[in-house]
Amino acid sequence: MDVYWIHFATVDSTNTWAKEHAQEFDPKKLTCIVADMQTAGRGRFSRSWVGAKGNLMMSLFFHLDPKDPILPNLAQILALSCIRILRIDEIQIKWPNDLVVDGKKLAGILVETVPAGGVVVGLGMNVNVPVETDQAATSLYELSGRKWNLKELRGQIVTRFQKDLKGGFIPKEFEEVLAYKNQQISCLVGKEMIEGVLIGINERGQLEIKLADESIRTIYSGDIQHLRSK
Repeated sequence: MDVYWIHFATVDSTNTWAKEHAQEFDPKKLTCIVADMQTAGRGRFSRSWVGAKGNLMMSLFFHLDPKDPILPNLAQILALSCIRILRIDEIQIKWPNDLVVDGKKLAGILVETVPAGGVVVGLGMNVNVPVETDQAATSLYELSGRKWNLKELRGQIVTRFQKDLKGGFIPKEFEEVLAYKNQQISCLVGKEMIEGVLIGINERGQLEIKLADESIRTIYSGDIQHLRSK
């Protein structure tokens, strides 16, 4: 699929802009909206994302049947694509779609469908700036000790994502880089807090937790936290 790039010096949110202008995009192309800075970046559960200059902020729009079975796994596929491009051994995926290093967040992914047809896959990654936030976070610069070329990095990730999208979601490869596997976690599902041992994912990419009574709970959507040993 051909790629059409749209670049902004500053935008409120690449995902928001992509959704608002989706009907204007060529349905035969992958449209990539990138920004140097974001003033109102968004993550899962309406959390804000710091969009400082020097970081990677990008949203991919393409047409996809809302009934396509790959839809629930788009974020997981992109997360794997990023790991394959970055080649930093310490990076893991905090289910379902955050890139983390020792519990510190490196990147986040947000997938949103468009009523008129299509999907927006947003990626925010801390790249070339020191992380200044009250949340546990890290950046590629802090991990590698060098500056990264954002244009090259964006292009490599998009190319790899298109390749991985054709190959489909591979649960085994996702599980190999799954953070907190076989460790005690808590998971907020709606208003319910679930605690247990993260044993892995199923074939559809859903989380599986072993509860205190040895039963297995399958999680379709939730927010997990690692329960560190005291």
